[in-house]
Amino acid sequence: MKKSLFAVVVLGCSLTGTFLPAAESSKADLEFFENKIRPIFANNCYKCHSHESTKLKGGLSVEYRDTLLKGGDTGPAIVSGDPEKSLLIKAVRYTDPDLQMPPKGEKLSDEQIADLVNWVKMGAPDPRVLTAVAAKTYGESDRNHWSFKAVKKSTVPEVTGKDWVKTPVDAFIAAKLEENGMKPSPVADKRTLIRRATFDLIGLPPTLKEVDTFLADNSPDAFAKVVDRLLASPQYGERWGRYWLDVARYSDTKGDVKVNKEDFRYPYAWTYRDYVIRSFNEDKPYNRFVLEQIAADKMDLGTNRSSLAALGFLTLGERFNGNINDIINDRIDVVTKGTLGLTVTCARCHDHKFDPIPQKDYYSLHGIFASSVEPSEDQQPLLSKINFTPDYNDFAKQYNTLNQELAGLEASKKGKGKKNNKDVKKEEIQLRREISQLEMTHPGAPVRAMTLVDKARPSDSHVFIRGEAENQGDLVPRRFLEIIGGPNRPVFKNGSGRLELAFSIITTNNPLTARVLVNRVWLHHFGEGFVTTPDDFGNQSAPPSNPELLDYLAVRFMEDGWSIKKLHRLIMLSSVYQQSSDNNPRYAIKDPNNHLLWRANIRRLEFEAVRDSLLYIGGKLDLTMGGRPVNLGAAPYSVRRTVYGYVDRRNLPEVYNQFDFANPDIETGKRYETIVPQQALFMMNSPLVVEQARNVVNLPDFLNLRDDEKRIKLLYNIVYQRDPSAIEIKLGLRFLDDSPPAETPDVAALREDVKEQRKQKGGGGKKKTGPAMSLANIPPSQLRPVGSWAKYAHALLQANEAMFIN
Repeated sequence: MKKSLFAVVVLGCSLTGTFLPAAESSKADLEFFENKIRPIFANNCYKCHSHESTKLKGGLSVEYRDTLLKGGDTGPAIVSGDPEKSLLIKAVRYTDPDLQMPPKGEKLSDEQIADLVNWVKMGAPDPRVLTAVAAKTYGESDRNHWSFKAVKKSTVPEVTGKDWVKTPVDAFIAAKLEENGMKPSPVADKRTLIRRATFDLIGLPPTLKEVDTFLADNSPDAFAKVVDRLLASPQYGERWGRYWLDVARYSDTKGDVKVNKEDFRYPYAWTYRDYVIRSFNEDKPYNRFVLEQIAADKMDLGTNRSSLAALGFLTLGERFNGNINDIINDRIDVVTKGTLGLTVTCARCHDHKFDPIPQKDYYSLHGIFASSVEPSEDQQPLLSKINFTPDYNDFAKQYNTLNQELAGLEASKKGKGKKNNKDVKKEEIQLRREISQLEMTHPGAPVRAMTLVDKARPSDSHVFIRGEAENQGDLVPRRFLEIIGGPNRPVFKNGSGRLELAFSIITTNNPLTARVLVNRVWLHHFGEGFVTTPDDFGNQSAPPSNPELLDYLAVRFMEDGWSIKKLHRLIMLSSVYQQSSDNNPRYAIKDPNNHLLWRANIRRLEFEAVRDSLLYIGGKLDLTMGGRPVNLGAAPYSVRRTVYGYVDRRNLPEVYNQFDFANPDIETGKRYETIVPQQALFMMNSPLVVEQARNVVNLPDFLNLRDDEKRIKLLYNIVYQRDPSAIEIKLGLRFLDDSPPAETPDVAALREDVKEQRKQKGGGGKKKTGPAMSLANIPPSQLRPVGSWAKYAHALLQANEAMFIN
């Protein structure tokens, strides 16, 4: 969902009501309200028509859906579904001189009025339910919330089932199970384990050779070898880097911009994406990783300045039509949710309703980012030395030509007074787009970082009363959050304060940073984190399912040098990770959501893993790493990994939305997960899927087999990494018999002969001899393009097992 101007409800924060979406409102409808409607009320109506006003004018409150429907002295403000009968719409249109809102000629823009009309037509979806709000003050109960307390290394518990305990992780899990009279599930079979581990760490299925090697290895550390091999794979960074890109709300475009002044693209966003992937592959210590993303420009990087690309974490958010305070709000949000799991931006307009974060703390952070500025794109630092290659010379020639045209156009506008000439403006916009496109796509374009630098004269920010920039209150110093840093936390004086902010986040005394990261890693291995709201560790979050284990892992993570790969290894070599996913009906009643982890969770693959594995199975996946974004939707489709696809936050490909891709407008620690018909339709009808089904049956290993049952077995191993059962083989043969390919009459006759041979073999009749005894006599070329084998492979790719790991 996009942030509103005030970003007041993105994760449960509201100005006055609690966030309880109406049951009849869809997610899209509520997003429309948050993006378009709430900012109008907050900016233009609350002064006179809310609890904030000295007197409720006209007896009307616009704070809740119920109060809008009830209305004020002149009747209901809105009639759900009918804007023409709604007084609110009449008032904002200014059609009645006696009913004009906002008053005093401060009429809303045509776009805002149209949004209100559309909102009423939609049925006025509104999450603001009139209910009692816990108007909390910041007393001991809030400050004593578990996540604000220091992390302490838990003592590994003693358990009865010692044989099951392979790592300390198991002892904590076993202790909880024993408390509840439960036992863990048996270990999963080796084929399941290698499939689970390979998808978890690199987002691809294991190869036949990798499976066979693991099955043949009977040493005690056989699985450890698999884990170590996968952690060393360059594909590991592509898999786990994508998770962080969700948190960083990565996109190659800016969202809403002033189209007559700047292009909508970030030409060098991809350098941040590549930095993230490289950092995961290098196992860069997480504390260093965070430090670079907030303040790389303030660090001594030596001669290798590639880490400047890390600042894309701050600079690649939405542009909000150039509204600097919305941009700063977005940067505060990505830093605090992404690293601390706190909804600090809920304190933009007022003290946080639920967490001990006063409004002054928000504006302490505001001052830090208001004291940081972005160089123009052509002044952003180079990440590599310019080499005067033919590619670069071609780029430079085109770039200089376009810039000269732009400069001439701007000069002619000023000289001839054609500032309002629409044709000139269109030409200017087109030139800017061509320049941006050239920088993004040309192979000779210099590689730049998207950075921030400190202002020459950093300054503190005033509190914006009700979040209004023109209504300023106290001046507050730049410093960290009081709930973490304490009442005597130091004031930041090193430039903007970004470097000091980063150090405040990564100090081992911070109770949140390590916990939040460990929770994110656990989430992606088990399908659910200890804390089910990975972006919110505040008072509204659910308590952790195993707080002792969370703290043990957090301390161990810091002791291990903030190494994410060591954390993976500790988790994956545990017995709890290696459990079977088989159900236990009695346990399912006792713990239906598997919070105690008495079995492994069955998890659906994300879109990236689904698409990449399809190409991988078909033998077509291009494993080239890094570089400029590619268009995944254009024909012929790209065979690069999905992580390298062009992400347009204004126009995501529909298939991304169908498969729950992370919204690039907001920090996302956990994607929504839906099951909708469009997902099945994609697997049934997408040319990409159909073509991979054809590709897999054209693989040499498949074509060299001349036996139907062996071919079925091979397909099961390629797609599912297991052998088919006897029933599955029988069903496969029946499918092939009932789905003849398009072939010549002679070939069809041969196939019928083979079917008759099978019948006689099964019934003990006399076997036929001669050239028609085997499918080997049917030329493979006649079966490859549209044969029943391709249809059968396509059917296997559509099954749930291809999209889930157990």
